[in-house]
Amino acid sequence: MARQSLPIGTYGRITTKKQSNGSWRAYTRYRDHDGITRGVNKYGPTKGKAEDILREALKERDGGRGGLITRDTKLSELADLWLAEKAMQEGVTEQSLDLYRSEIEVSDDKRASKDTIKIKSALGGLRVWEATTSRIDAHLKRIMLNGHREKARRQRVILSEMMSMAARHDAIDQNPVREVADLPRKRQKPRAADLETLTELREQLATWLAGKEIDGTPAHTSGPKRNPLVLDVADVELGTGPRPGEALALRWCDVELDATPPRLTFSGTIIRIKGKKEEGKGLIRQEWTKTDSGYRTVILPPFVVDTLRQVKAKAVKNDLDLVFPNRDGGIWDPHNFNRSWRQARGEKFAWVTPKTFRKTVASMLAQEHGARAAAQQLGHANTATTKRHYIDQPTEAPDFTSTLGRLAS
Repeated sequence: MARQSLPIGTYGRITTKKQSNGSWRAYTRYRDHDGITRGVNKYGPTKGKAEDILREALKERDGGRGGLITRDTKLSELADLWLAEKAMQEGVTEQSLDLYRSEIEVSDDKRASKDTIKIKSALGGLRVWEATTSRIDAHLKRIMLNGHREKARRQRVILSEMMSMAARHDAIDQNPVREVADLPRKRQKPRAADLETLTELREQLATWLAGKEIDGTPAHTSGPKRNPLVLDVADVELGTGPRPGEALALRWCDVELDATPPRLTFSGTIIRIKGKKEEGKGLIRQEWTKTDSGYRTVILPPFVVDTLRQVKAKAVKNDLDLVFPNRDGGIWDPHNFNRSWRQARGEKFAWVTPKTFRKTVASMLAQEHGARAAAQQLGHANTATTKRHYIDQPTEAPDFTSTLGRLAS
């Protein structure tokens, strides 16, 4: 009977023999990653030492299953390898990498809660072969039960890609995350603002800008005056439908007020990358939009043209040529803008966010021009996202009354 081949990355029985000079030789057959079985010899002063030296050499030999990643690789190590691979992939931004790290790494910030569930703290000690479907399913359900639906979805995506990487390296036969139970999405009907609501909101914004008290925000008594650009940003968002970061990243070189018709181009967005400002990180203007289809030119309605002309007449030149800089001429932090917006909208319009304006634009365009037009204005590649998250109107069925009318008899 033919001798059975060794599995790749394994070796056979170790034999030893004393040499004429008094040393010992340890020998075995090892099947390398190329499928060829080769003999391996090592020598030592004693029989046991020779065997130990041989076993150590076999560990270091490049021929184990998966090589870089094996079934005994810990998930904490796999996560580091996966992050390194993602960093080399074209199209993966620093912002995305920061988001991945925030779900994997345990924060060293003293203010961070020690109970926050991270991949390394919860699963990092497991070996690849121990990361079974049941264990990962239980981990994600624990996050869900804590009320963090989106966090669970993000960690599922990360874990799925990590285990897919392990499968590519032959450390496991299949990805265990594929069989994890589906994580239900929180379904929420898009809510756009109607014209009556927008009229009332504009009146309140004027009251807020004048420094007066509104419901939920006390009157202005000291410090810098309320920033009128908050209202101007709202006008541009309402008239063009950009993502909030795209509006704050708008430059004067992107605006063509004297063109026929007037237009502007959304060509970037404001993001924050963890790190020091001198290293090119921190708050920056990213030179591309969230998606490829987000790079778009839109035609301006008259009220937006008027708003931008007024802003330009009062504008002070800044190094980044921003239409809406902060008070010092730098990048306006979206968090700071949102803080000012919450004060301006007060309690009565607490549900109105910059994303509400985006939904309002989508709903109006879809009603008069169709979902495709709304998707193009918002910078979506197709209508699926626009319909699911932005258009506030039911699907209208065709007129079937001539058929259904026969039911009367």
